[in-house]
Amino acid sequence: MAKISATKTKLPKAKETSKKKEKEPLWVNPVGGFGDILMLSGVLKLAYDKDPSQKYNLIRRTKYSHLLQGHPAIDKIGFPTKNDKILDTTYWSDDVYEKGEERAYQLLAKSFGLKTPVDEKLFVAGDLEIDPVLDKLIPWKKKNVIISPTSDSPRKMMHPMIWHNIVEFLVQQGFLVIQVGVSRDIHIKGAYSLINLTTPRQLISLVKKCNFVVSSDNFIMHAAHLVETPAVVVWGPTKANVYGYAEQVHIQAPLDHCNLKNECLGPKYAQNYATMCPLGQEHCISKIRIEDIIHHINNLL
Repeated sequence: MAKISATKTKLPKAKETSKKKEKEPLWVNPVGGFGDILMLSGVLKLAYDKDPSQKYNLIRRTKYSHLLQGHPAIDKIGFPTKNDKILDTTYWSDDVYEKGEERAYQLLAKSFGLKTPVDEKLFVAGDLEIDPVLDKLIPWKKKNVIISPTSDSPRKMMHPMIWHNIVEFLVQQGFLVIQVGVSRDIHIKGAYSLINLTTPRQLISLVKKCNFVVSSDNFIMHAAHLVETPAVVVWGPTKANVYGYAEQVHIQAPLDHCNLKNECLGPKYAQNYATMCPLGQEHCISKIRIEDIIHHINNLL
């Protein structure tokens, strides 16, 4: 697929009119996880604000269309024809990304022809208020927190026992702990489970209502930035300086003594993404000390 940038086209002076001509929409192929889609949505909004005459068509993907529905930059959702041009959004294929020298959001913005650095604003169109049925279902307390241990990659997930200790501490502090995630996730004892029961939009509305979140590098981390909810984020082989946000608390796993750190996740190691770390109990993110996590949570409290 050809990588192209949205550029302004100047009409010859003799043919200029008072009405600005709209450009042919470019096709966008949404790829990655839901966190990537929130970044894509934010960059689309920045591009649209800069040049409203440049619209985009979205290739239909069932699990992403719901989150991008109603976006002002999107002309239609459907399927391109053979000769249509598709904008490359795979920022992780950029050589700079592999070196860890630039943030993912900024690389994505460059692919849309935006001059970087840009403000890393995320965007979701429409109402983000909580669903009334879901709101009544949850036994809210005065203090509420979301935990999100999940990830599409097992290499970005801490051992469930660490999460159990986090939940135990928060419950002792009087919090309702709400666990969100997908059907394959292990339920953490003591947490109120909404595993596999919410849409991405509902998850964002939940994050908006809670006091803070404790999360892995995943969609909830991005959602917290979107709705300005404080977050404590634990990181393993991925890096906060590439994906995390400045206002969040980031706890990076110790990687100094990992002999696989340079061949774990990244553009050249896509085959590892859905696999367990071969180091087992020595997996980097599971070596984060529970005391460090509790310390940072206490600072939020």
